[in-house]
Amino acid sequence: MASGETKSIELLKVAGVQVAVDYSWLVIFLLVLWSLSAGYFPQEYPGHQTVNYWIVGLVATLLFFASVLLHELAHAAMANRLGDNIDRITLFIFGGMARLSSEPKSAANEFKIAGVGPLSSLLIALIFWLIASALGPAGALWTAVFRYLAFINVALALFNLLPGFPLDGGRLLRALLWKRWGDLPRATARAAQWGGGIGWGLIGLGALEIFGGALVGGLWLIFIGLFLRGAAASDYQGMIVEQALGHIRVRDIMTREPVTLAPELPVGEAIEQYFLRFGYGGFPVVSEGRVLGVLSLSQVRHCKPQERAHQTVRDIMLALGPELEVRPQAGALDAIRKMNEANSGRLVVVDEGKLVGLITRTGVARIVQTNAQLAAPAPGN
Repeated sequence: MASGETKSIELLKVAGVQVAVDYSWLVIFLLVLWSLSAGYFPQEYPGHQTVNYWIVGLVATLLFFASVLLHELAHAAMANRLGDNIDRITLFIFGGMARLSSEPKSAANEFKIAGVGPLSSLLIALIFWLIASALGPAGALWTAVFRYLAFINVALALFNLLPGFPLDGGRLLRALLWKRWGDLPRATARAAQWGGGIGWGLIGLGALEIFGGALVGGLWLIFIGLFLRGAAASDYQGMIVEQALGHIRVRDIMTREPVTLAPELPVGEAIEQYFLRFGYGGFPVVSEGRVLGVLSLSQVRHCKPQERAHQTVRDIMLALGPELEVRPQAGALDAIRKMNEANSGRLVVVDEGKLVGLITRTGVARIVQTNAQLAAPAPGN
């Protein structure tokens, strides 16, 4: 899948692309390892020692996730070659996700970026099948490993070719509709509808599996269906946000002359005189015209009530750093990404060392909502 994320562990960089592992991936890694080592290989190829099953199970699990990573790296390589930047890949419980920095520049680019993933999985499957054929009966257990890897990569390719956004097949469908209609939002909406429909189909199939006695397999299909429905809606909303903010600069939507806090103000007074009075979620901290940091409700909540009388704003604020400031000429989308990376609801807007404004996540959300309402057809039309 190519798209866009949660808290994760950064592993390594490959050709400038950061590879990370979501914490949920650890769960599926252990589940796959256990199912192969204690279930599939002993049942299908009996007669070997337990330790051997765990060795081949570990190798098969590692190579399976290496295959998923190669699938995502293929997306990244193609996107970066075409100028549609992918700078991060995250492995998570349902596979992997390559994050495009923005929507593809054209339908042709979308088709190439999406199509190269399943093709790479089929190529990997062929390589594993050739290895299995070369090993032959002499290495029965290892032959089984590579046959399994060949099968699972074909399955990965076929699953990703389902025509539901944001799967690769859904992105191929979107590219074809985009090319035909010349309308990216409309094409995305239709592909996302297909994604939601396929999600419901997987949920129904999972329910039938459970009624047939396959509890684990059925639950797994239901989880995948729920994820696909959520991902389709989320990616569509993300595209709408990009369409709404694509040409907007920070200076166009920032709050000018924002209310500021003095660094020596006691936290208790900051609560009474600023947070409760204005109802804002945070304020820049300024001294003699220089921005020192940002104080948000999250920092205030971590300050114990009995300490708020003698703790000052300076003591608990987030000190200003590059991650908390943005220039007025920066794009609004860049500001949103920066907020997400810093896990902050606001950025101070600084120009030549001076505070000129404040941009908040809620403020941007209002702009997006207004754009969406203005773009919607009037009732009765």
